Amino acid sequence: MSVARRDVTPRSVPSGMPPKRATVIAQRIVKEIKDRNLQPGSHLPPEREMLETYNVGRNTLREALRVLELQGVLTIRPGPGGGPVITSPDSRHLASTLALLMQFADTPFRAVIETRQLLEPLTARLCAERGDAGLLADLRASVDRMGSSLDDRDAFLDENRRFHDLVAWGSENPLFGYCINSLHWITDGTVLGVDYPRRFRKLVWQAHDEVCVGIESGEGEKAELAMRKHMDDTLAYFERHYQRQMDEVLSWEMYGT
Repeated sequence: MSVARRDVTPRSVPSGMPPKRATVIAQRIVKEIKDRNLQPGSHLPPEREMLETYNVGRNTLREALRVLELQGVLTIRPGPGGGPVITSPDSRHLASTLALLMQFADTPFRAVIETRQLLEPLTARLCAERGDAGLLADLRASVDRMGSSLDDRDAFLDENRRFHDLVAWGSENPLFGYCINSLHWITDGTVLGVDYPRRFRKLVWQAHDEVCVGIESGEGEKAELAMRKHMDDTLAYFERHYQRQMDEVLSWEMYGT
């Protein structure tokens, strides 16, 4: 099913319009965080000091900090000893942004699964070709944990997400890692009413084992084929049991952080 391309750029915002002052300040703060190698948990300077550093008013600074909070760059802790504390953005923030864009583009659940069908076999190939020993051990441990968690749906879903994350990041391409992880938050499907009965969980566990074996072999093609079969089987399951959900348009409220 193809999704019509549409331009969803707001017409009220002229192209070439300079960014808001608060956005510029937010970008400067991010640059300084990276330049100073500040780690999650580190505190930014007090408000008074930042007002002087950036030469802006209190409202502009607070808007900039709110922008960064929404992006997952920091959290604002109230009370004495609080203030802006650095956090680490993760793929859930990207998933939320993608869901917002997809809602405006009338994108169905099916489109996300089709995207994973294209991307994940490639990451499995790259993962096999990299042959990182630590990663191989983590993948095998994930398969074993899933096998012992088939009666626990929540534990199964967590392990399912972890396995696909490991494969994606094992490609050593951060874009694959962020994209696939964010798409996986969306294709969880539980918010749409998709269920994963034990018989399906067992099939997924067996598929993960086959993908793991392919990656362990170091043969990119074998790993790619195993992951493609897994993705094709997942699509077939959704098509067979959840046709209505497959055609349902995604909405931001389902996945907002």
